[in-house]
Parts: sequence; structure tokens; C-alpha cells
Amino acid sequence: MHITDALIGEHGVLHLLVEQLDDAAERRGTVAELRAAAEPIAIAILAHHRAEEETLLAPYERQKGSLGPLKCLRHEHQILDGMIRGLFVTDGLDETRGRVRQLVDHVRRHFAREEQLLFAHVREALPATDLEHLGAHWAEFRGVSLPK
Repeated sequence: MHITDALIGEHGVLHLLVEQLDDAAERRGTVAELRAAAEPIAIAILAHHRAEEETLLAPYERQKGSLGPLKCLRHEHQILDGMIRGLFVTDGLDETRGRVRQLVDHVRRHFAREEQLLFAHVREALPATDLEHLGAHWAEFRGVSLPK
């Protein structure tokens, strides 16, 4: 399996969690309820960023060097991490709801950039054998057994 396919698969699950959080932003009536709704996506996104860094971004950079979009996406990861942490330090419902909406919007745009730009670039820049090797690294990192 190519690394880009693995990471797009993770995006599929994360898109579902983003939709659930978007829905929760309207329906939850307390900060505690909103934070509880945000916890699954928060944990999943932070873990996903770590997996991307370990299994795609760092190996790609070692092989091909850094490029502008790579730096931009890493910066977006930092922004998202800060936004996630910010959800758990607010006290007001309106402020928390606003932060949730910002996070949802930012995550959607970020995933679109990765899916349409970064992953397409990686597929063009690396040979299939490298993509498969990185996919195997992802599986090991995630504890997933791939068929041989």
C-alpha cells in the first residue's frame, strides 16, 4: 500500500469526526459537553500529525529536501495543534463554540491541501517502491498488518 493511500484513509475517518464535531458545536449546551465532543477528534488529529511526520514528511524531506508546501503544511500542523489545545482552556460556551468552528474550518481546508497538493506531489516525486516502503513504515508505526 502506498503511504498516500494510508494517510488518505486516515483522513476519511477524521472527516467523519470533523462532521460530528461540527454537529456538536450547535447541539451541545455546555463547555464540558463541547469539550467531550472535541476530545476524539483532538486526540485523532494530534496522532495523525505525528504519523504523517514520522511516515511521510520526514522521510520525504531526507530524500528530496524541503519544499515550500512541506513547510507550509508543517506550519498548519502547528496551528492546528494550538487550536486543539485552545479548546480545552476556554471557559465560555460562545468562545469554545467559536473555537470549534474555527478548528473545523481549518481542518477541512488543511486536509484538502494535503489531499490535492501534497499527496499528489509525493506520488509524482517518489517511485512506487518508495511509496510502498513508506506505506509499510506507516503500517508498522500504526501497528497494522498489511497483506503480503
